[in-house]
Amino acid sequence: MIENTDLNKGKIQHFVLFWLKPQLTKAEILDFANFFESLKPIKLIKSLHYGLSANTPTRPVTDNSFTYSLTITFDNIEDHNAYQEHSIHLEAIEKFSKNWYRVVVHDTVVS
Repeated sequence: MIENTDLNKGKIQHFVLFWLKPQLTKAEILDFANFFESLKPIKLIKSLHYGLSANTPTRPVTDNSFTYSLTITFDNIEDHNAYQEHSIHLEAIEKFSKNWYRVVVHDTVVS
């Protein structure tokens, strides 16, 4: 990782992959979208997009093993960090975390 504080200036893209438990029904998987919808009132969020894994052709560089992905954009690292502690975010995690067995987060400074 490059240690340069100038690289932390700019918009932050928060990209999250969710692997939902295999025993969930199709209805429960679709209902999980309410997790993402519940985050929308957080004013720190500049954009929020989510969706199910696409059934694209298998290639060595493609990983379609996840169930849902979420992409949120923040104006800066401070808004991202405040979002992590926001009560709506924490309540959503508390309510919906029973549905997943794995989560992977990638945070990127967008140029």
